[in-house]
Amino acid sequence: MADLNESYIIDLRRALVEAICMVSAQRQEAASGNKGDTLFIGSAEVSEVLVLLLSEFVEGVPDLRTPADVRRMSDIIGKKIRLNIADIRRGRTETGARPTSSIVIRGN
Repeated sequence: MADLNESYIIDLRRALVEAICMVSAQRQEAASGNKGDTLFIGSAEVSEVLVLLLSEFVEGVPDLRTPADVRRMSDIIGKKIRLNIADIRRGRTETGARPTSSIVIRGN
């Protein structure tokens, strides 16, 4: 696998978070989230759109033709998510930070 461009990843992540906050602020008719106001972000909706966006990108992966191919790719993505969550939790333990509030997503 090719080396990933870490600065590009950071920029993309920042842009996605900014877009989520901007849309959330607009829907709440808040001028901004910079005044110390509480900005409510629908974690279930954000998770749904991120899964949809990921699905749209993954769907275009070459040689992803059969259900077995899709399952293999899903397993790879699932493992990466599990590892990322473990890293995030480790960082929170080290810094004493608390996780953001979230809503459980139920599959249909």
